[in-house]
Amino acid sequence: MRFTKMHGAGNDFIVIDPCEVKGADLAGLARKVCDRHFGVGADGILVPAPSQVADLKMVYLNSDGSPSQMCGNGIRCLARYARDYELTEGDALSVETEAGMKKLLLFQDGSSRVEMGPPEFEGEVELHGFSFLRVSMGNPHAVAFLGNDKEVERLVLKEVGPPIESDPLFPEKTNVEFGYARGLNEVRMRIWERGAGETLASGSGSCATAAAAIHQGLAESPIQVLLEGGTVEVEWAGGDEPMYMKGPAEYVCEGNLLL
Repeated sequence: MRFTKMHGAGNDFIVIDPCEVKGADLAGLARKVCDRHFGVGADGILVPAPSQVADLKMVYLNSDGSPSQMCGNGIRCLARYARDYELTEGDALSVETEAGMKKLLLFQDGSSRVEMGPPEFEGEVELHGFSFLRVSMGNPHAVAFLGNDKEVERLVLKEVGPPIESDPLFPEKTNVEFGYARGLNEVRMRIWERGAGETLASGSGSCATAAAAIHQGLAESPIQVLLEGGTVEVEWAGGDEPMYMKGPAEYVCEGNLLL
């Protein structure tokens, strides 16, 4: 089974052609190939499937085999792959996701700008010693802002993340973001990702964190979101206007899965 490994700001994925996985157990495949000791290693798998309503459909599964409605870094990787492997034509394309239709504009360096839709705010909640703002980007997020960079860096996410991700308040679990607004246009962020654990970046998480920062008066658009693996830029005019996310998509390697 041929595969291509890609990453967006360190958030890494195994991209597999739909013809290669026809009839396969995608959940089992994701768990196997994403294992960083016994597989290739990745945060999830991406399949650029055919769509009747868009240029292609994004099928995304986390490393634990669970599906996710949306993946911001993943959709940029999928778009670059689709253009480079001639699954689509041109630099503008539409992608069907479980979180709705997303439109992208690809640039020559492989990066892209994604229309992510408007954020939805679902109220604040106190959990496990933190104050979170719940934000939906088509998938669930819980965003907490801390007092300074050191507080963000000191967090041991493998300890604080799981009980929040799986709290009964979130029946479908949640992504968990911790941030600090360094200035009006810059936010530092770390994430415990639903179904994948700590990752180096998250596109939808960056959008949720930027939206929360603007909503709470901590920052203004555009916002550079500084992640463990790189930086993405988020723009939002507020209200029902869509958010826009710009960031990289890079190739790592290609090969054959010996299944």
